[in-house]
Amino acid sequence: MARDKNNSRNRDILQNRNIPQKKDIPQKKGIPQKDILEKILLAYGDVFADCQNALAYEGQQRLRAEDLIPAPTESFYPGKEGLRSQFSDVSSYLMNEGKIKIQYLIGNETGLEGRQVLRKASYQGGAYRTQLDSGKPVYPIIGMVIDWTHKGSRIPLSLHELLRRDGVPQEDLDRVDDVRLEVYHMHSLPPEVRRRFTSDLGFVVDFLNEGSFENRREQPIIHAEALCEMMAALTGDTRFTDQMAELLKKQRERKEIIMCEYIDMLEARGEERGIKIGESRGIAIGEEQGAVKGENRLARLIQLLMSEKKYKDVEAVSSSREKRHEFYRKYGI
Repeated sequence: MARDKNNSRNRDILQNRNIPQKKDIPQKKGIPQKDILEKILLAYGDVFADCQNALAYEGQQRLRAEDLIPAPTESFYPGKEGLRSQFSDVSSYLMNEGKIKIQYLIGNETGLEGRQVLRKASYQGGAYRTQLDSGKPVYPIIGMVIDWTHKGSRIPLSLHELLRRDGVPQEDLDRVDDVRLEVYHMHSLPPEVRRRFTSDLGFVVDFLNEGSFENRREQPIIHAEALCEMMAALTGDTRFTDQMAELLKKQRERKEIIMCEYIDMLEARGEERGIKIGESRGIAIGEEQGAVKGENRLARLIQLLMSEKKYKDVEAVSSSREKRHEFYRKYGI
C-alpha cells in the first residue's frame, strides 16, 4: 500500500513536470544549438531513466520514469565579482516514499575539455552544498557526461589523473580525494550497448552509429518533436524536421507513430528531392544523407519500367508519390 501511495504521489508530480521547449531556453552566447536540443529530449523522464539504465547500469532497469522528478540544474560558487551561478544540463531526483533517494546529473558535451573533471566536481559540489544546512538525510549525487562529437578523447578521467599530469607528486595525491569522470561517446557505442535503449534515445544512437533506424522499425515514437529536432541538429539533415508537422498531427489525434511510418516518410522526402535534382534524367539521384534506400527503389522501378517500354508510367512515378508506391507494391520493390 505504501508503494502504491508513493507511485501515486510521484505520478502527480510528473503530471506537472515542465519539459523545456526550445523557445523557452535562453540562447546564451557560446551554447551550441545541439546542447539545447539534447537537453530537451533528455528532460523527459522515460528518456532520462533509459539513458541511465542503458549506460550507467549496463541494461539493468534500475530507474523508472514514474519515480523521477526534475531537480535543479543551477548551483552557485564564489567568483571574482561575487556569487556566480553555474548550470548542469539535465538533473533528476530519484524519489522513494516522497523522499529524495539519489540526484542524477547528465552533462551534454559537444566539445570535451581537458579539465572536464573539475566541471563535474564543481556541479556535484554545488549539489552537496545545498544539503549542508538542510537537516535532512544526505543523498548521493551521481553524474555522467555524454559526448556527442565524432572525436575520441584523451582527457583525464579522474582528478588524480589530471593532477598527476600537471606534476603533482604521488605522496601529495595520496592525501587528495579523487573524483572520477564517466564519459560515454554516443558515436561509438557498440551494438550490445545500443540494444539496451528502449526510449526515443535508441533511435538517436542507432542512427549515429549505423546511419539508419532499421533495427527499430516497429518501435513507437513517443516524443516526436524533440526527436525530430535533435536528429536534424546532430546530422544537419532538415528532412527530419520537414516531417514534424505530420507526426505532431498524428500525436494530437492520439495515433501511435511507429518508426517504420517515419522511415517511409523520410524515404519519400528523399525521393521527392531526388526527382527535382535528377528530373532531366528521369530518375532520382537523391541526396547524400539518408536517401540511399529511396534512390535505389526508384531507380530500380524506373529501370524495370524502361525495360518494358512503359514510358508513360516512368513519367507518372516521377511526379506522383502515390503512383510510385503503387508500382513498388506491384513489382515487390
